[in-house]
Amino acid sequence: MKPWLVLSLLALALSTSAATKPSPFDLVGRWEGSVDFGKFKFRLFLKVAKTTAGRLAVSMDIPDQGQKDLPINALLFNDPDVRIEIDQIGTAYNGKLNANQNEINGEFEEGPGGRPIPVVFKRSTEPDAPEPEKVFTFAKGEPMDIRGYWKATMEAFPGMTVSVALNIGKIPDGTFRATLDLLDQGAKDIPAASVSVTNKAATLKWQGFQATLDANLSDDGKTLEGNWQQGGRTNKVTFARLDEPATLLPRNLSFEPEKNQPEDIRGTWKGLLEIPNQNLRLEIKIGKAPDGSYAGTLASLDQAGRELPMSTASYTPPKIRLEWRGIRGKFEGTLNKEGTIMEGTWEQFGNPMPLKLERVAASEKEKQS
Repeated sequence: MKPWLVLSLLALALSTSAATKPSPFDLVGRWEGSVDFGKFKFRLFLKVAKTTAGRLAVSMDIPDQGQKDLPINALLFNDPDVRIEIDQIGTAYNGKLNANQNEINGEFEEGPGGRPIPVVFKRSTEPDAPEPEKVFTFAKGEPMDIRGYWKATMEAFPGMTVSVALNIGKIPDGTFRATLDLLDQGAKDIPAASVSVTNKAATLKWQGFQATLDANLSDDGKTLEGNWQQGGRTNKVTFARLDEPATLLPRNLSFEPEKNQPEDIRGTWKGLLEIPNQNLRLEIKIGKAPDGSYAGTLASLDQAGRELPMSTASYTPPKIRLEWRGIRGKFEGTLNKEGTIMEGTWEQFGNPMPLKLERVAASEKEKQS
């Protein structure tokens, strides 16, 4: 063999070895898995992408719980070991990538009862199937069925009421698809595992919550009335038909405070909630409706940053009280004379904690846009 050919082959081998050296970018793609414990089963979608800056962007969807783009705090890869840290739910996943780089076999460190949960993530190379077109309204003269937008209030647990919404659409084959919104908890578009309809009777099931709604459409088509079954409990519930998708927040909220009026509490406020073994950054946005009432949202920036609508808000200067029924939380505080700080107490599940909120110019989402 000629010397130059040996050198060429050696160079090719070295370059091939360097090109195939495992790296975290080998994980780029969409991975599908599921979590099983007891009767519950949740689908997990791990999304790993390469940004224009050459970094990894990692998030997770848990559609059966209404969680989308849950941020991953760290993705560590030392072939074949994969570690995913998710501070928001206080756990991490440890697994091993197989030789074909299409499967990660491992477990979440801690699940219900403190036991690890085995999960296998499989690489998905198939494009997402397009959603069938859903129709939520009726043509002129068309008889009413269960499709449309619905809203109800029911007792989730003793002493805890929540607002829920249904969005039911009819697809071209004549069947129905439905999603559930937990308005107080900011969870949206939770797909029903099945929707069955016989005349005016409907049964909708959600696998992720082990919940079932058995309801009947009223003769005038304006209500769905029946039973909500979950966790061994049955609640009577009546859904009222709406003209548009339900929301807890009033329309036309104004978040811009008046200039030179420090007592105007509209805007964005941030604070740090110090709890045992963890500090949580909170962001509260307060708006004012045309009728003079107040409303807004709460986001825990270290817990996915999902915006939770306020259940109630009252303000008699300088005292303010904000409540979130879906998480049994409330804030009571006093606004300073400069209009820059609200200082008071955050209480959740009966545990009061001091909380100071400071007015800021923009929310985290506004800064990123």
